Formats: sequence, structure tokens, C-alpha cells
Amino acid sequence: MSEEKVSRRKFLGAVGGLAAAAVIGWGLAGYFATLPPREVVKTVTKTVTQTQTVTKTVSATTTTTPATTTTFSTLTKHVDIEWGIWSWGVELCNDNARIFNENNPDITLHVTDLGGNYMTSLFSRYAAGDPPDIFYATPDIAYVVQYRKWAADIEDYFPESRKYLDDIYPGMREFFINPFTGKLHGLCYWAGPYVFAYNKRHLEEAGIGEPPKDYDEVAEQAKKIKEKGVCEYPIGALWSWGFPALWYQIMIGMHEPKPGTRYLFDEDLNPIFDDKGTPFFEAVKWFLERVHVDKTISPGVREYDESGITTALGSGTVTFVPNFPDYDIAGANVPELKESGNITMCLNPGSGYAVYHPCNYSISTKCMEKGRDNQIAVWRVMQFLGGKTTNARPDFEHGEYFVCNRLIRQYGVTSAYRPVMEDPQNKEVLRKLKIDPDLLLAQYEKLTSVLWRDPVLTPWWADWFSSPSSEAGGRVKPKFEEFLTGARSYSDEEILKFLKEIAEDWKRSKKEAGM
Repeated sequence: MSEEKVSRRKFLGAVGGLAAAAVIGWGLAGYFATLPPREVVKTVTKTVTQTQTVTKTVSATTTTTPATTTTFSTLTKHVDIEWGIWSWGVELCNDNARIFNENNPDITLHVTDLGGNYMTSLFSRYAAGDPPDIFYATPDIAYVVQYRKWAADIEDYFPESRKYLDDIYPGMREFFINPFTGKLHGLCYWAGPYVFAYNKRHLEEAGIGEPPKDYDEVAEQAKKIKEKGVCEYPIGALWSWGFPALWYQIMIGMHEPKPGTRYLFDEDLNPIFDDKGTPFFEAVKWFLERVHVDKTISPGVREYDESGITTALGSGTVTFVPNFPDYDIAGANVPELKESGNITMCLNPGSGYAVYHPCNYSISTKCMEKGRDNQIAVWRVMQFLGGKTTNARPDFEHGEYFVCNRLIRQYGVTSAYRPVMEDPQNKEVLRKLKIDPDLLLAQYEKLTSVLWRDPVLTPWWADWFSSPSSEAGGRVKPKFEEFLTGARSYSDEEILKFLKEIAEDWKRSKKEAGM
């Protein structure tokens, strides 16, 4: 069977647009992030008519708050709210806006498609002084708008918003906390783990009864699968925008992410990986041994973008993928692919912990500066899109995650919210997509934010490593690829030299940024 790529739009009804939303690199984001933070003068009233008992924790912790009862006052005027989106699910977004508008006659929510170059368009709107009121924020975008104070923390205006943390899986909560303020900055659009995906038929054919329990077993099983002639290069990886997650998956598999554990940088953002015996050294050595010694990883692994690795797994070209986006299991199991029905997942070998890919809704500070009516209106919109409602009106105590449920039921798009992921109807949807909900939820219970909090992103992080919101790679990737192309020889000494080179690169960027 020829390995013809199957796009995610085909196998998930266009869900593929999520990860590829912003196709530019970090350069523009890095430029904006290195500018001095703007001073924000809040001339707004932060109170609304409400009855509440709130315990407010202003720190970097993810302490949740007791449930509150909130009654929103009537708006004094009609408010227009602009929702900036990328070019995926435009028809669905417009339909969601229609539902909201029909149930909220005092607000008009309208959708603006910012296009495929989402990050470019969003930051251009900010540069022009006219950002959308509410918009999507992947981790790199969230960092810039938080650092620049371009986005408001919703908790500043509605302290009861912090109660949503109760519904978010513990391992994901940290992402929704602004690292500069310790406050909840927004609600969830979508989120899901990178999973260790594998072909169960390949294991059975090689006489292997269980998926690997640690990365030593991954190596051993891959060798056995190769020796049995089942698959020539059993280990694959999502390269492109999955490059940083690959290394964190291996590192945290080998070294459990206990509280306070740092893998690449210390609290002052100094490199701590450029020595033998560090988690990064061990991960690189493990990977290169599979390439050069066992020959269970093809040097061509660097060619795998998301649709490529999904097709490779689904067609039987590879057996294991350590950093596979959870929703892509459905794509690897489409009927068009040879291994349909054979692709599943297990906990990340070793510690069992995994990293994840998130996106939140952010609100522009400029929207909040327009006054109380806009604050109430955009908060009502955010709760409709990423929170609990009844008839499109806020209802944390008795409502449902209407839009989040719609996303998973129509497109298999997963969520950070436990009530969404554990809803029986949603679990059945996952089964129909050939994603085992019990296996997936087991991974949800063992997640860590270390990919985004090691200890924090920086203005140059993605320029250095790789942008999590685009296909563009950072400077580390081409240097590492020298090991794959033969431009750099494989040895402990060369690995150490590589780590010291990229550490010096990081230090230069840090100095140039004045941090």
C-alpha cells in the first residue's frame, strides 16, 4: 500500500486546523515580547452585582476557590464583542455565535477569521491598537500577551472565575495561571496530552504481550520488532512543531516530574542541561543510539510533520510514536489506512507522566478598559465558549460545557475539563473514533505542565527550540539534525559539544533580551 498522506481535515472532519493554526515562526512574537511591557491603567469598575464567598490566592500556585453564586447585573447598553479565530471550524464558530446571540439579546458576538497566519494577524491587530476582544492563545501567544500586559487576567475582574480550576485536571491547571501574576487568565478552548501511541498488531506479530513499561523496554521491543521483520524502523516521532514535546516526553519518562523538578533551566533561566548525566543528555543519547546503533529510528524521522507521522503510524511504517497528539489516534485509525483499528496508546513509559498541548481563550486588556458593560459582556462570552452555561447564559452550578461538548462530539477535540472528558456521551464519541477513553483518561490523570513551565517560556524560547504553534523550527532542531544527516558524528563527546553549543546560544539570547 502506498503511504499517501491523509490530512487531519479528512480524518477528523477538519480538526487538523488546530495545531497548524499559526504557520509563522516565533520571530514576530519574540519581537513583541522583547519590547518593554506596557503600563496598564485600569479605570474600570471591577465589581458586579453578585453574592459570593471567594478565597482569592494571588500566587503561582493553582489553589482553587469555593463555589460561588453570581448574579450578573443587566447591561446598561448593548455591547458588541469581537471573537478572533483561526481558519478552522469557521462555520461551527459562526453557529456558536448565532446560538449565543439568540439567547443574549443585549450582546452581539461576531466572529472574525484572522486567517491561516493567525499569530501574524493577531499581533498586527495589536500593533494597530485594535485587537479582537476575545481570541485563541496557544502557549507562545499566551506568553507574549501576558508579558506585554496585552491580555487581562479574568480573575482580576471576576474573582469567582477561579472556581473553574476545580473542573480542570490537576496536571493542566498551571497553564491557565498567568506565571507573572499567579491569577487565572482565561478558560479552556481545547487541551489534550501528547501520548505514547503504538501499533498493537506489530507487538503481537513480534510476540510481545504488553506495551513498553520504560524507555529501555521501548528500545528492546523496537529491536525485536525489527529483527522479526515486522517493521524496519519501529520508532517514529512528530518532528515539526512536536520537537520540544519529544524531548520532554523522553526526559519525564526517565525522570519523574516531581514538584520543583527542572529539566533544562534553573529558576533564573540559566541552562542546566549541558553536562553528562543530565536528563537532556540521557534523552539525546537514548535517541541517537536508536538511530546509529540499533537502527530502529530512521534518519528520515526529521521529515515527519503531523500528517506525515499520523500516516506513517496508520500505514504500519512505524510502530511507536512517543509524542503523538491524542486526537491523531483517530486519524491513524481511519479506514483508508492499513492499520486501522490497530493503533492505540499507553501511559508514557517510565514515570507514566506526559506533557500536553493546550489553547485558551484570552481577553484583550483594551476590551476590559472600555468599562463595566464590556467586562460583563466578554466574561459572559468566555463562559459560553469555555465554561458552563444553560441556554447560553452562565450557570456554573447547574449548566454544561456546551461549546466544549460540541467540539468533542462533532470533531473529537479534547478538553482540559474533567466533566467534559468523563461525560458518557463524549466517551462513546471517542470510542467511535477508535480512541480508548479509559486509556486516554488514565493519561489525563498523569500530566505535567513542565513543557510550558521549565520554569517559564521566554521571548526567545521558540526561536531557540521550536514554535509550538507552527511548523517552523528553532535553532536547536537543525543543529540536532546534523546527527541524523551525518554532518556530526555520534559520540558522547559530540553530544556534549552539541549541548554546550545550544546552551551558549541560549545565554546569548537571554543577554540580548536583558533577562
